[in-house]
Amino acid sequence: MLIAKNDAYHKQLDFADAEIGDVFWVVEHVPYSGTIKGVQKYTVTEIRSKLVICQSELAKPMKIKRSTLQENCYLENDPYFADIQKTFEISSQVEWVRKLIKEHESRDFDQEVVDAVLAWQRRVEMRRE
Repeated sequence: MLIAKNDAYHKQLDFADAEIGDVFWVVEHVPYSGTIKGVQKYTVTEIRSKLVICQSELAKPMKIKRSTLQENCYLENDPYFADIQKTFEISSQVEWVRKLIKEHESRDFDQEVVDAVLAWQRRVEMRRE
């Protein structure tokens, strides 16, 4: 069973007692930035004496030393990870919306879209005050 160690904001996963089928999430950050580049789900598929082999649907198998605490790895039920995942999902949607807006001409937008953006802008400004 995977165990989270340390405090709420600097958790690390301990793979010493990992079991086949354990699931965890790896958060990739842009170097020297608070920006989240990706969130990837992994499953423990094999356990060796010194290594744990983990597989993701989209990435290569990952080898993790059983004796080393792993940073940027979270259990699904971790409230801090839920916050990270929500932030990443919203950021991804915002980037997608920005791309959509750039692809369209001004005449493609109706008043409903403009009103929604202006309402959002007012909410942002109110939060800043």
